Amino acid sequence: MKHVSTDILYFETGPDNKPTLFAEPGEEIEIQTQINKGPWINNHPDKHKLNQKIIGPNPVSGAIYINGAKPGDMLTVHIKKIDLDPIGFTEFNQNNNLIPNWMHNKGIRFNHKVVEIKDGYIIWNDRLKIPVKPMIGFIGCSPKLIKKDNRWAGKWGGNFDIQEICAGSYVHLPVYVDGALLHIGDMHAIQGDGEICGSGGIEAGGRVIIECTISKKPKSMTWPRITNEDYIMTTGQARPSDDAFKIALSEMLLWLHEDYDYDPEEAYMLLAQVLEARCTHYINPTFSYVAKLNTKFLKSF
Repeated sequence: MKHVSTDILYFETGPDNKPTLFAEPGEEIEIQTQINKGPWINNHPDKHKLNQKIIGPNPVSGAIYINGAKPGDMLTVHIKKIDLDPIGFTEFNQNNNLIPNWMHNKGIRFNHKVVEIKDGYIIWNDRLKIPVKPMIGFIGCSPKLIKKDNRWAGKWGGNFDIQEICAGSYVHLPVYVDGALLHIGDMHAIQGDGEICGSGGIEAGGRVIIECTISKKPKSMTWPRITNEDYIMTTGQARPSDDAFKIALSEMLLWLHEDYDYDPEEAYMLLAQVLEARCTHYINPTFSYVAKLNTKFLKSF
């Protein structure tokens, strides 16, 4: 198994990021991720070094060069296992645009909570323990020509904050540059829909084991997809949120038509009955939507 450390971190994703690892398709890779900068750092013995190292939001490990990946391919990333470090945090301040006015009128400033993560639980306080649901917030290949800071998500992937990107899932990403240049980070111990705090899930670091495969990108696929044992899922990242939903819905209809032989009109009526969809974050420059269809509704060719 190959390993990627946090010795080199990227805060932007782009084609000029130098690879930190070269890997073959089918090879297991263990990736150490860096927790976002936050109030946890104040009591850390290496806080001065970490303050200089974590210079932006959503530090990611990478770029991982997958040998053989070419523009026009699809990189499938199997999330095999996630192990969390023992500390996490969440925070928000008065600039959060989801906070209702009556809370602003109370004079809100900066609020945070640092938590211990232990034995599969988040220790919220001495009365409440929350079971962990580890997920990867950021996973993406490099865009073709541009560089985007890691708050963003788009057709290349990026800052999804979709809870279904967890152990057992497969993330399908369009490849735009040789080697794909895969970036992974922004691990959360748990996250509610909307990621309403901004640093909104329980921000955490840890280790994720992945395995990548390469195939030709389906003709109907523009935006990243996710699959697991029970669902096929499409994603959309845009602002406002209804545009993100429209992208995810259109991608699902195209997928059903190309791969499952559904007539688009029939598929549209079916989705009106059984589609599951939600906005997983409202905070970042792009809002993120996931659209899900249970595989029991798919018919064979």
